[in-house]
Amino acid sequence: CSTWGGGHFSTFDKYLYDFTGTCNYIFATVCDETSPDFNIQFRRGLDKKIARIIIELGASVVIVEKGSISVRSVGVIKLPYTSNGIQIAPYGHNTRLVAKLMEMELVVMWNNDDYLMVLTEKKYMGKTCGMCGNYDGYEMNEFVNEGQLLDTYKYAALQKMDDPSEICLSEEIPIPTIPHKKYAMICSKLLNLVSPTCSVPKDGFVIRCQLDMQDCSEPGQNNCSCSTLSEYSRQCAMSHQLVFNWRTENFCSVGKCSANQIYEECGSPCIKTCSNPEYSCSSHCTYGCFCPEGTVLDDISKNRTCVHMEQCPCTLNGKAYAPGETMKAACRICQCTMGQWNCEDLPCPGRCSLEGGSFVTTFDSRSYRFHGVCTYVLMKSSSLPHNGTLMAVYEKSGYSYSETSLSAVIFLSTKDKIVISQNELLTDSDELKWLPYKSGDITVFRQSSMYIQMYTTFGLELVVQTAPVFQAYVKVGSKFKGRTLGLCGNYNGDTTDDFMTSMDITEGTASLFVDSWRAGNCPPALESDTDPCALSQLNKISAETHCSILTKKGTVFEKCHAVVNPIPFYKRCVYQACNYEETFPYICSALGSYARTCSSMGLILENWRNSMDNCTITCTGNQTFSYNTQACDRTCLSLSNRALECHTTDIPLEGCHCPKGTYLNHKNECVPKAHCPCYLEERKFIFPDQSTVTGGITCYCVNGRLSCTGKPQNPAESCRAPKKYVSCSDSLENKYGAACAPTCQMLATGIECIPTKCESGCVCVDGLYENPDGRCVPAEECPCEYGGLAYGKGEQIQTECESCTCLKGKWKCVQKSKCSSTCNLYGEGHITTFDGQRFVFDGNCEYILAMDGCSVSRPVSSFKIVTENVICGKSGVTCSRSIRLYLGNLTFILRDGTFSISGENPGVQYKVKTNALHLMFDIIIPGKYNMTFIWNKHMNFFIKISRESQETICGLCGNYNGNMKDDFETRSKYVASNELEFVNSWKENPLCGDVYFVVDPCSKNPYRKAWAEKTCSIINSQVFSACHNKVNRMPYYEACVRDSCGCDVGGDCECMCDAIAVYAMACLEKGICIDWRTPEFCPVYCEYYNSHKKPGSGDVYSSGYNSDNCIWHYRPCNCPNQNYKYVNIEGCYNCSRDEYFDHEKLRCVPCAVQPEVTRSSAALTLPKVHSISSSGATISAETINPTI
Repeated sequence: CSTWGGGHFSTFDKYLYDFTGTCNYIFATVCDETSPDFNIQFRRGLDKKIARIIIELGASVVIVEKGSISVRSVGVIKLPYTSNGIQIAPYGHNTRLVAKLMEMELVVMWNNDDYLMVLTEKKYMGKTCGMCGNYDGYEMNEFVNEGQLLDTYKYAALQKMDDPSEICLSEEIPIPTIPHKKYAMICSKLLNLVSPTCSVPKDGFVIRCQLDMQDCSEPGQNNCSCSTLSEYSRQCAMSHQLVFNWRTENFCSVGKCSANQIYEECGSPCIKTCSNPEYSCSSHCTYGCFCPEGTVLDDISKNRTCVHMEQCPCTLNGKAYAPGETMKAACRICQCTMGQWNCEDLPCPGRCSLEGGSFVTTFDSRSYRFHGVCTYVLMKSSSLPHNGTLMAVYEKSGYSYSETSLSAVIFLSTKDKIVISQNELLTDSDELKWLPYKSGDITVFRQSSMYIQMYTTFGLELVVQTAPVFQAYVKVGSKFKGRTLGLCGNYNGDTTDDFMTSMDITEGTASLFVDSWRAGNCPPALESDTDPCALSQLNKISAETHCSILTKKGTVFEKCHAVVNPIPFYKRCVYQACNYEETFPYICSALGSYARTCSSMGLILENWRNSMDNCTITCTGNQTFSYNTQACDRTCLSLSNRALECHTTDIPLEGCHCPKGTYLNHKNECVPKAHCPCYLEERKFIFPDQSTVTGGITCYCVNGRLSCTGKPQNPAESCRAPKKYVSCSDSLENKYGAACAPTCQMLATGIECIPTKCESGCVCVDGLYENPDGRCVPAEECPCEYGGLAYGKGEQIQTECESCTCLKGKWKCVQKSKCSSTCNLYGEGHITTFDGQRFVFDGNCEYILAMDGCSVSRPVSSFKIVTENVICGKSGVTCSRSIRLYLGNLTFILRDGTFSISGENPGVQYKVKTNALHLMFDIIIPGKYNMTFIWNKHMNFFIKISRESQETICGLCGNYNGNMKDDFETRSKYVASNELEFVNSWKENPLCGDVYFVVDPCSKNPYRKAWAEKTCSIINSQVFSACHNKVNRMPYYEACVRDSCGCDVGGDCECMCDAIAVYAMACLEKGICIDWRTPEFCPVYCEYYNSHKKPGSGDVYSSGYNSDNCIWHYRPCNCPNQNYKYVNIEGCYNCSRDEYFDHEKLRCVPCAVQPEVTRSSAALTLPKVHSISSSGATISAETINPTI
């Protein structure tokens, strides 16, 4: 519906009339509702132009007046503007407002002159009021009120809405509008100029044109008719009809275009820009200034010119770079070409860190935490000489079981045993050695008051922070790539398989992985059930207050936010502050970890310690504190013997050191060079100006260098053969007794035991090993472990990508030919990428989830998946409202619980399977992809892809290269430091607003938080216990709590159930089928299909198999514990419990029969969770297959 010129109207039903009142009138609204979805009002000025427009959409009110746009409670805005589901942006020569909310969609367009237009959805037919008529499909009954047809002016008087302090007199007398016949001919000609073939009826427009001609200040002039010609042009364009460039410089001109843009009457409003040159949308054309063919709009340099793709600049952290410019970052060098970063990886060392008591980050950047008390294998590698191994010792550091922390690091080889702990350094025979200590190709020295460094010539470097919290940083050269094992992961560039156990299989949870690398007989690490902050509200508030310095704007840490995302460090800081009794050392250690990561990227955060109470370090004597210190040339020893202390680190270390020009002597004092003693062999030294005789030559010490001119019961009775008891009180041939009893676990790690003290106990006799059940078995019979279960010799398990066999306590795994990965979009903006990276965002635009053809050469993409996210909670959280799949010319649109398919693509095979809970799409692009999409008809969407070629994939689902580290790769091929920059780069429409922060709905709705935590705790409960060892539950629990807090506009239980269903589905992927729904908790009503007709069809559900009709039932999965040929999902099924519906044979068939194996603990094979499941098909007697 639109209005234009001095008072012409075209209603929703395309009825044309004229009315020139100057009061405030309702243009369009929903009738008879107390709070209508929309209400649009306008007022014409005395000059007949539109003076004001008011657009009310629920709580949002937009006012357009005197060329400026203001939003209630925000004030005057700049374009483009996006907020709360409303986008306002330039649209050719006009301005367009698009409102996309969960329940409605509306478009309003105006041109700051005489034009206003509204587009509504079909569902408002027959329900609208205002000058736009009643939208009932009939054009002759627009002005009906209480059953009688009114005159235009009388009807308009009913639509008048006076401002609070005005009484506007409407026109009571109708003005006769009789067109002059003499202009009919010329008006017809002019309309033909616009579009001779347009299907919009011309008659009404000819009359409006005649009226314009006669009311004009100079009647009969061609320019009088511009507003009507423009409206005709717009209506034809909206009907997708051909429109000519009919304007000329002195006929209806709309002014000059800026820069090098050209005027077009029918140009695409989907502006291709440097930031998104592939942007396309299905909108009709409009008139305005556009870039010439072959060029794109440079939206990065802000000068709004049109450039060729080659001249597009690139952006990084909000800064623009010219084409051809290069950018060096840690480990990669990038060049800007065609608006994208073309990056090349440089050789780079691997880094593994043990921080904050219980946190580990592997060489491949996977972070995890665990609470165990034991000595663990940190890193073993064939590249270390003399069978070298690095170990980490964890001990209890408080009362609660989760207060465990790193207490020592051990380097063990056939030549050395070096233990670095807080009391300096121990070597082989437990004697305390003073630093520096040199043995062969290893040197250990104190780099600063806070750090000890172990330097080796074989590519391993260890830096240990001794205060305030004991932490260790391992660095290895690139020759170790793919050749390490242990807590630091396998360093192969793939994050997903970092939990590789000593038995050569990848575990799902940190505690099981860590347990497999125990180097001694210790209890298993505990899985932390409770969040330590949940135990005390006071601790929690204190932790969040102190740690928030990391994320706040205006702090010393802010300048690093663009380079390193602070959120993971903030979460770690809060956890440490709540978990450990000594709060401040741990808070400072978390801040220090962030500062260290920043300095590894080349940003030293000066003075960060002063910004936090209790983090400052006081130095002894006359030493000073520095954020970048080293021992070389600051100690007297480094003058005597440079080989001992002059080894630099590539990441600056902090600590106390001597002021420049002074040197640290043996008494820890800073002295000038002349007062330095000289160090001799065997820790001897001589004072300055003294002499010593070596080999008959007298040497003097000058400037620190030599210049030469009750009885307990008998425990032995508890040992059963073949074990024997060893006691530490006896003189043993093995001085550590039972501390080094041979176990299957030690056989798997392949490492001699590292005892710290003697222990008494029962040990297996020679040649036998103790298995996890405590029995003594020969090496061949040692079991393999996976997912908390033990498997005997020769047993096999199938995981998604490998088939593994147990031999001598280790898994031998073979890669399967086809392997798939899944990306999930669920709940309120949660995404898990193909490589396992998780993030949350609150954008309300359309975003590309995944597409191919992303390499720099920009090949044609064969698929693109777009999600449209809209606001779905008062706090500003957003959910996916519709998903669109583009496969060439074939398009699937999933929205409102149903789907539509348009177009065709003979190169794509697809099959749709429906079910009460899900829709599934199996799509095959031959030679490229096998894809399965699962949609729960609400907010959860899963993309499962297996590739046949190494195509590059990009979008919010990441780049699917196995490495989580670079998943935030933006559209311009650069790896963003945080998810917001990454998400903003994948907007489909470049004019849609950016996201600047992620809301925390629980802090905005604290009263909902307790409910959310209580209901979501089912994920942590016994119900899901079978899955806890296979799938890390914490991210799913946190997502569930966030969604349940955010879902505050109805449907909150649905949001919570959706979130729990995502965890249940992740469990099912690992072969664990969990029946978690109950009639009271997230029920599914499958019985409905036993007695109801399918909507819109005549046939009743019936079955050829069963005389009674109760055959539809809910099942959490099909064929539990057995091979199943489709993707297994929950749903309403109509086959019996041991059968499933076969989509090729169109009937129920029995589940695969299990091979007979006598087993106690677990089923032999995990179900292959491959290809797609589909459920819910029934068979009637004619074997047709109606679906739900």
